[in-house]
Amino acid sequence: MKMNIQYNRSAYSDAQLKELYKAILKPRMIEEKMLILLRQGIISKWFGGIGQEAIAVGVAKALDSEEYILPMHRNLGVFTSRGIALNNLFSQFQGKESGFTKGRDRSFHFGTIAHHIVGMISHLGPQLALADGIALANKLKDNKQVCAVFSGDGGTSEGDFHEALNVASVWDLPVIFVIENNGYGLSTPINEQFRCARLSDRGVGYGMDAYTIDGNNILEVHSTISKLAKEIKKNPKPILLECMTFRMRGHEEASGTKYVPKELMDSWAEKDPVKNYEEFLLAEGIIDEEYVKS
Repeated sequence: MKMNIQYNRSAYSDAQLKELYKAILKPRMIEEKMLILLRQGIISKWFGGIGQEAIAVGVAKALDSEEYILPMHRNLGVFTSRGIALNNLFSQFQGKESGFTKGRDRSFHFGTIAHHIVGMISHLGPQLALADGIALANKLKDNKQVCAVFSGDGGTSEGDFHEALNVASVWDLPVIFVIENNGYGLSTPINEQFRCARLSDRGVGYGMDAYTIDGNNILEVHSTISKLAKEIKKNPKPILLECMTFRMRGHEEASGTKYVPKELMDSWAEKDPVKNYEEFLLAEGIIDEEYVKS
């Protein structure tokens, strides 16, 4: 496979690169298993994050384990990177008593304080305000911690998004707003959602530092979050980080992807964050085919 992502490994040891490989591979393998279970009727629904794993994993691995993350439907990599027991995770998706919501829900509408993960709010925009609250508490305690919260491109059109950014900027809150720009808000393409060139422009409008990066490049995500987190621990302020990526499955499995042009799907398939990173590690001699098979 030809690599379509350029990696800069200068700040990483071989051991760190291998650790990130295991971390990004784990949610992909679980997702593939979930799709089988869905077809077998063992689980009832699934929101696929295939193609977006580098963002969730990169963010979670860059932050300290006691720093809070507020994820979304497609951020399985946040949960796996925080070391949640898979039997509890699988029980959650099957609606079992041993799941986090004790059978009351079968998706990602749950959090776990033990792992410093706050459960998502389905319409996504409102959870940014919660992140502001956590960031405010961190600032008042002066505990040198940051908070990261996820939103999709569609969520940036909600009023809660704009209110949260404004408050964070005015109060200089140590929070990183991570936008997963995956091209579609459900089935609405981004050219029908907003008129700014980049969603990061919205951060500039609120007076905060904002960046757009390659969300499929796990090293770029990890190194960017690490650098930004270090900065705002010393000098509290909000950051807006737009991560360009693509959703390779439907909004959820029942909706499919017929509304996506084939050429667009094909071009993003070549930027698969797991396959490209694996090929990079093979080319660098950090892992070999035997390591991949094991």
